Amino acid sequence: MASALGHARLFIGEDATETQLKTFGPESQFIHIATHGYFRQDNPMFSSIRLGNSLLSLFDIYQLRLNAELVTLSGCGTGMNVVIGGDELIGLVRGLLYAGAQTLMVSLWEVHDRSTAEFMKDFYTSYGNLRNKAAALRAAILKLREENRHPYYWAAFALVGKFY
Repeated sequence: MASALGHARLFIGEDATETQLKTFGPESQFIHIATHGYFRQDNPMFSSIRLGNSLLSLFDIYQLRLNAELVTLSGCGTGMNVVIGGDELIGLVRGLLYAGAQTLMVSLWEVHDRSTAEFMKDFYTSYGNLRNKAAALRAAILKLREENRHPYYWAAFALVGKFY
């Protein structure tokens, strides 16, 4: 996937830290975080994503300053929210939009590793050709659906924000 994004910086495992995100995130057009997401329905401010050896909580995400065209969280359940008083949705999505992301791609449930990797590769390849996030999402879904008919494999990902 990194090759589909051109001049990508790739941080893997313990090198994929909050410090790296804070350092390179503000100048990055695309941010792809392939990690575990943890949604806390009892207290969504403690929802988090794993980076390196730590957890980046929703509170921490509110402190980020991003200007990314697209932030992808390809881990399990990263698009989950809870409705609190005043019909407010609280979750990682809200935090990343607040931090400045224009568009998010998030998962709505636990995802399958192999099909997610195929899906992401197809999405970024299609986006490179089409330059339209919604069209690239559709193309990746249609391709993955040919091999995996069950929606569990291809319907987990959603775009939030600016689609074009």
